[in-house]
Amino acid sequence: MDTQSSHYQRIRKAIERLASSEEALPLQTLADEAGLSLFHFQRNFVGMAGVTPKEFSQALTLQRAKQSLTEAASVMDAALAAGLSGPSRLHDLFIGLDGITPGEFKLGGAGLSLRWTCADSLLGPIWLAASERGVMQLVFSRGASPAQLIATAAGALPLAQWREDAAGLAPIVTELQRRMQGLGPSRPIGLALSGTPLRLKVWQALMAVPEGQVLSYGQLAQLVGAPKAVRAVASCVAANPIAYLIPCHRVIRANAEFGEYRWGPQTKRALLGLELARVG
Repeated sequence: MDTQSSHYQRIRKAIERLASSEEALPLQTLADEAGLSLFHFQRNFVGMAGVTPKEFSQALTLQRAKQSLTEAASVMDAALAAGLSGPSRLHDLFIGLDGITPGEFKLGGAGLSLRWTCADSLLGPIWLAASERGVMQLVFSRGASPAQLIATAAGALPLAQWREDAAGLAPIVTELQRRMQGLGPSRPIGLALSGTPLRLKVWQALMAVPEGQVLSYGQLAQLVGAPKAVRAVASCVAANPIAYLIPCHRVIRANAEFGEYRWGPQTKRALLGLELARVG
């Protein structure tokens, strides 16, 4: 195991402990579990998460989420003014969107060359797949093998060619790791998506929600112009193929409870806790 992965695992376990605890944990307890001195644990946590353990714990309180929900109206207004994920917002996020053509899907991905890689991150191992146009899949692998993940992803594109390319995808992985640690974007990441018009609109709207902000499913439905289709919008959120970069974790229940998440509720709590703490 390399040094970076070792650091990830130590701080990730502390984040998981804090995210699953109903009350604040003593800093010394966390440091002991990480096998570090109090000073080094605090320094490593701040260096990798961008916030202190105390700030992270405080951000997981219901009150912080409620406050963010009440502020969602202004965020929605700004998103609408920018045309959802308009050019200005995408430029700010360093994310581009380029769809896969219906013809490519109709042919089962014949002629498409797809690359994949596995990597570690602050919130767990990730699996990433991309075409020459951009990222098509990004998931928290949660114990699944590359073969299992490829089999799932290849369901819609059975004729595509898959190959491992850790070196070629390393710049994207490094950028993802930076962003998860709270560092600002340093290079663009392109996304290659395809879906129904509603799905694409929901995913674009999610990219207009800034870090540290949440909104409810009802608010998201209003944002995409489908206020009576909350269940359909929720299904679009659940179908998101690109974790984190399309931030479906920023959609929570109207009562401010964080709710479920495709890659586990604890991962969602950790993501939201870190983001709310960084802006708080």
